[in-house]
Amino acid sequence: MIVLRFAHVFFGALWVGMMAFQMFFLGPALEEAGPAAGSVMAGLMKRRIPVIMPLIALIALVSGMWLFMRLSGDNMAVVWGSRMGKAFGTGGAIALLAFLIGVVAMRPIMMKSMTLMQSGDPAHRPEIQRLQARASTLGKLVSYMLLVTLGLMAVARYL
Repeated sequence: MIVLRFAHVFFGALWVGMMAFQMFFLGPALEEAGPAAGSVMAGLMKRRIPVIMPLIALIALVSGMWLFMRLSGDNMAVVWGSRMGKAFGTGGAIALLAFLIGVVAMRPIMMKSMTLMQSGDPAHRPEIQRLQARASTLGKLVSYMLLVTLGLMAVARYL
């Protein structure tokens, strides 16, 4: 149980922290850097961020679901009937939705943008900017969702 809880908190903190850092600090800095941002993006690709981030999120989600099932035992209705259960459940649902938005919508946009950036063709610049704006909007949405989830998880036991 301790290992499961550690995995959930550790990987959840990584997921929230990395998303918040990327969306609120790294992204704006890369926009200001202009064409030089391409080499930073290449460095992130080299470090396999597009593969690692979903794995971190998946570990946080699966361990959280497992913890929620252990909390409920065989009686999910009792857990959902408590404020603590509602907070954990709502936080988990928001995190799952954030994961799906990130993997299904945001990740493909970012991958296409990075591919176009690496081509170095200046003709792709307007499409790259459009893709990056869409990815930034989705990324901020995901980040805010994860911050709400973090808040719910932090206070759930005290409700």
